[in-house]
Amino acid sequence: MKTDLKKIFLYRILSFAVPFVFYLITLAPEVTFIDAGELAAVASKLGIAHPTGYPLFTVLGKIFTLIPLGDEIYMLNFMNAVISSAAVMMFFNLMVFVFRNLSLSKEDESYKQIPDIVIFNIALASALLLAFSKTFWDTANAVEVYSLHTFFLIINIYLFLKANGCMVSPKSGGGSCEKSWLLFAFVLGLSFTNHLSTIFLSVGFLYLYFTINGLNRISLQRILVLSIAFLLGFSFYIYFFARAENPVLSWGYPATLENFWRHFSGKQFSVWMFSSFENAGKQFSYFTRSYPEEYYYFPLLIVLPGLFTLYKKSKKLFYFTLLLFVFCILYAVNYDIYDIDSYFLLAFIITAVWIGFGLIYLYNKFGSGKKELSFAFILLCLIPLIKNYDSADESKNYFVKDYTMNVFNSAPENSIILSTQWDFWVSSSIYQQYVKNIRKDLVIIDKELLRKSWYIRHLKLHYPEIYGNSKMEFDTYLTELIKFENNTERYTIPKTETDKQDLIKIQSAFINLLNSIVDKNLHKRNFYVTFEIEQDKNERFAKDYFRIPEGLLIKYSKEKEFDNYENPEFKFTITDKTDYHHSFIMNSYFNSYLNRANYLMNHSRFEDAEKLIAKAVEIKPNAPEAAQLLQKVNQLKSLNNQEKK
Repeated sequence: MKTDLKKIFLYRILSFAVPFVFYLITLAPEVTFIDAGELAAVASKLGIAHPTGYPLFTVLGKIFTLIPLGDEIYMLNFMNAVISSAAVMMFFNLMVFVFRNLSLSKEDESYKQIPDIVIFNIALASALLLAFSKTFWDTANAVEVYSLHTFFLIINIYLFLKANGCMVSPKSGGGSCEKSWLLFAFVLGLSFTNHLSTIFLSVGFLYLYFTINGLNRISLQRILVLSIAFLLGFSFYIYFFARAENPVLSWGYPATLENFWRHFSGKQFSVWMFSSFENAGKQFSYFTRSYPEEYYYFPLLIVLPGLFTLYKKSKKLFYFTLLLFVFCILYAVNYDIYDIDSYFLLAFIITAVWIGFGLIYLYNKFGSGKKELSFAFILLCLIPLIKNYDSADESKNYFVKDYTMNVFNSAPENSIILSTQWDFWVSSSIYQQYVKNIRKDLVIIDKELLRKSWYIRHLKLHYPEIYGNSKMEFDTYLTELIKFENNTERYTIPKTETDKQDLIKIQSAFINLLNSIVDKNLHKRNFYVTFEIEQDKNERFAKDYFRIPEGLLIKYSKEKEFDNYENPEFKFTITDKTDYHHSFIMNSYFNSYLNRANYLMNHSRFEDAEKLIAKAVEIKPNAPEAAQLLQKVNQLKSLNNQEKK
C-alpha cells in the first residue's frame, strides 16, 4: 500500500506543533535548578561543562543564543522545546516506519492492510502520549542535555531499524543498505558527544544486529567499516582541546590527554556508579513507584496487548525493545543520584512504542474497518497532558533566579561566599556573573569543587588575589589533591598506615586552606558561608570566629559586638511544592529569618526580631520553632520592660 505523502506531511507537522505549543506555554523563563545556570553559561561563552562535557549541546546552544528572540537563558530553554518537539516528530516517523515498512523476517503482514489514516492516527497518538509523559515533558521546558539525548535515542533506533530492515528486504529500507549503515554509525558517534548514556542502546542493538546479519566475517567487517563513520561523529569531542583555555569555565581543564579522558569518561562521578546493591535497590524501587505516573496509569494498561501484538508481528523486534527497556533500567538504577528520572528516558520511549502496538491491537479487535476509533485514540494524550500539566509547568519558575539574587543581596561588595548549594544558586551564579555581568565583585567558591584540581586553576584564573594571598596553602593542598586523584581508592578505602597518613594529610591541608582563605582576606573582604557549611561538623574551620546570620548567609567575624546589618527585602514566591529543591529554598528563607531573629533577640532587638519571625510564619504558618522563638522573644521583652520600670 502506497503511503499518502500529503497526509503524512500534515501529521508530521501536527506531531511537532501540538507538543511545541504546550512546551512554549510551560517554558521556564529563567534559570532553573541543578545544572541549568552552568550549562547556560558554557553555551553562551563556548566553555566546557561538567563531565562528560556535552560539546555538541554546547555548540548548538551557542547558535540558539544568537537568535534575537530573547536573552540567552530564554533562548536556551526555547532550544529544548524545539528539540523535544523534533524528537516527538521523529518518534511519529519511527512508528509509521515500524508499522508500515519494517520487515525483519517472515512477519505478520496484516499491518499492510490497515489504512494509512489509521496508522497515522495511532502513530500520532503514541507520539503525543510520549510528548506529555512526565519526564519527557520536564526535559522540554528548561535548558538541559536530555532533550537532545531523547532526540538522538529515537533517531538512532529509527536509523538502526531502517538499516537492518534494508538487509532483510532492500525495498523496505529504501536506498542503499550501506549508506543507511554509514548514516546510522555517524549519528551514533554524534550521539555520544551529547550524552554517554547512549550506551543504553548497546545490548539491544548488538542482539538485533547479529540476529539479522549473523555472527560472521561479513558482519564483523561491516562493524570495522562503520567504526570509521562512528569516529567521525565522535570526533566532535575535539572541541575540548579547542576550548580548554576558555576564560569563563573550563571544567576539568581537558587540555591534556589525561584530563581529556578523565573528563570524557566522567571519572568524577564514578563514585556514584555501581556503589552498592542497596543503592541500586533504592533506585529500582523509585523507578517502580514513578513509572506508572509517567503516563498516568491508564495508558500503561495498553502496554500488555501491545507486547502481545509486537511478539506476534516480530519476535526479533519484541526482544529488541525488551532488551532496550530492561538494560536501561538495570544500568540506570546503579547510578546513585537524586535526579535519576532522566536516565530512564529510553525505557519511557520504549513504553510509548509498546502503547502504539497496543492501539493496533485495540483497533483490530474492536474497530477493524472503523477509522473513527483511531481518531479517538489521539484523545488518550489528554490523560498525561491534564495530569502532568501542573508539575511540568515552569512558566512562573523564578525560584532559582530570585534565590540567587537574594543571596547576592545578602553580601556587601567584594565579599567572599563559600557554599555547596550548587543546585540552588552556585550554578546559577556562573550564568548571572559571567553572562549577565551581575555582582562580578563577589568571590564565589564551591566547597565541593575545591576537591578537584582543575578548580584550583579556575580560582587562580578568576581570583588571582585570593590565590596569591594563600599561595602556600593552595600549593600544599594541590600536591595532596593530585595524589588523591591519581589513586583515589587509597583514600576512600585506606588499607595501610601510609594510606591513613596520606588521608590525614589531605584533610589537614584542606582545612588549612579554608582557614587561610578566611584569615588572609578578612582585612579587605567580608567572608560568608551558606548555612549547610556550618552543619558539617567534620570539616569545621575558622573556629575562632563568631558566626553572625546576615540575610541568607552567615558571616565570620572577629568582632563580638552587635552588627548593624539590615536584612534585605527578599523577593520570592512562597510555594507549597514539597519536592526536595523547592522545599530546600523555602526552608532557607524560613531559617534565615529565624536565625537573624534569634540573633536580634540575643541583643535585645525585640521588635526587629518579631518582624522577622512574622515573615518566617508567612512561609510556614504552623511551624513550632517559630512559635517557640516568638514566645521566648515576648518573655525576654517582658522581663526587659520590668527591669526598666
